[in-house]
Amino acid sequence: MNLLFILLFLFSLQPQSSANGVEDPALSAKIEGLFQTVLTTDDESEEALAIAQAKSIYTEQGLSTVSEIGDLPAYEFVVLLASEKLSLEFRTQVLAKVKGAAARRDIPSDAATFYETRLRLDKVKEEAKTHPPTKPDLRDELDRMFKSDQAVRQQEGFDPDKMAEIDHQNSAPLQAILDKFGVPTFLMVGSQAAGEFVTMIQHQPAQFRQQVLPQLKASVAAGQADPQSYALVYDRSQRDVGKNQLYGENLECKAGEKLHEAPIEDESHVNQRRAELGLIRMELYVRLVQKTMPQLCTPTEMKK
Repeated sequence: MNLLFILLFLFSLQPQSSANGVEDPALSAKIEGLFQTVLTTDDESEEALAIAQAKSIYTEQGLSTVSEIGDLPAYEFVVLLASEKLSLEFRTQVLAKVKGAAARRDIPSDAATFYETRLRLDKVKEEAKTHPPTKPDLRDELDRMFKSDQAVRQQEGFDPDKMAEIDHQNSAPLQAILDKFGVPTFLMVGSQAAGEFVTMIQHQPAQFRQQVLPQLKASVAAGQADPQSYALVYDRSQRDVGKNQLYGENLECKAGEKLHEAPIEDESHVNQRRAELGLIRMELYVRLVQKTMPQLCTPTEMKK
């Protein structure tokens, strides 16, 4: 048997990569499709079905590696398995597999960091749900205000004048809440309404964020606020004074432009910082916001 024949024989035994450099392009495309559905759909049943399909893939095949499906789909698969629509028990079982795969470098390291952080945060939120909010009336008020806040920020029928009007209407009530209660916590209003308050603060003058930031940082440290809320306010506060953001949560644009990321400090490590707060990769976050927010900015500026 000559050397050329031996080499050809040995090569035939190796897993063959597709033209795009992955071993299983069909699975890669499948996972990317499921992730795209979860990222952009408004239909809860569609989202639930996509998550269930991702779980089924994991149950049958385990975690898909970078060599099998590529870096981004491998990352997206881990994010799908971190969905709050899956039980905490299941996700806790998956965590060991995720950490092991990351140690072997089979999956991206930021995927494992994201998964572990997201699971820990979701456990905190589930624990908060076992206790009724101490301020249910405040929770209901925030829910009502938030519905108005978001209704004028939909792509369909977007009107910047209506958006500015709602933001102005919400200004005094938000200040009154801040003055009376401080930054609403999980204990006061639950995790959802606490996040709604922070989102609405994003649509108010810079002075609101300066008041909120130290309180929010303390709440995160106490397990009474989502780290993403802090990242949102911190980044926006940085941009308020012309500084670079740290986490990439603030998207901005000028009239006639699409929303895009604002300048980021140490951008090469932004995805690792985001993962440590349980946030998806920057490029996916930008895609999400561009898909779900109005495409054109107002003459002043519209920011998330």
